[in-house]
Amino acid sequence: MSQFSFSKNDFAKTNLFSCPIYNIRIDPNLYDKEKIIKDILYNKNLKNTRNDPHQFIGSASDIHHSYLDFNNEDFRIINYEKLSVVYLEIFKEFFSKELFTTKESFGYEFEIVNYSAITEGQWLPVHNHIDFDDFATVHYLNFKEDHNLTIFKNPAIFAPYIKHIRPKIHNISNSKISDNSYLYEWFTIPVKEDDMIIFPAALDHEIAPQGPTKEPRITISSNIKINKI
Repeated sequence: MSQFSFSKNDFAKTNLFSCPIYNIRIDPNLYDKEKIIKDILYNKNLKNTRNDPHQFIGSASDIHHSYLDFNNEDFRIINYEKLSVVYLEIFKEFFSKELFTTKESFGYEFEIVNYSAITEGQWLPVHNHIDFDDFATVHYLNFKEDHNLTIFKNPAIFAPYIKHIRPKIHNISNSKISDNSYLYEWFTIPVKEDDMIIFPAALDHEIAPQGPTKEPRITISSNIKINKI
């Protein structure tokens, strides 16, 4: 038996260089969720792949989405007015409670930039939102158990090699625990329908090719930008 006695509070932990991902539930009764889904499904039925060259995200992919194509008269325009009000309240809470700053006041703005509707065989290539914004969000509007999670790429330069250099710690670690995510090149965050995640815009992410599914995987993406005081 060890001669030392340690309490469970003896280890102080600091997540150094972490990329925080925030998750919050959005009450579907606060906005016209079913109307938005209905209009997106209408557009999806018109054209299963809505991804012209000017819309490419990261690179060419097979997907139905609205990025850089909001005013296309061939499709229904999605009305986000009520949803934007909900988002605004969420972002107010986020900046007041979760962001540690040296300024007591600052400005920010957000924009809904895209919806996506993905069915079997469709995917979204790896990309980020760092060119214009500070945070990105994904709102899981229609998300079932057979839908693919968003995959995040580890920004640490050692991530692609650690499983080869230090295979033992890589093999014994629990790959479902986010504290171990530094050991993996890619990691997924569990989400459910009506969740929204907020994450640094610089973080690379993608959606792998969707397997068989009865319903489209529908999400809405937004960007948040910090402005001057």
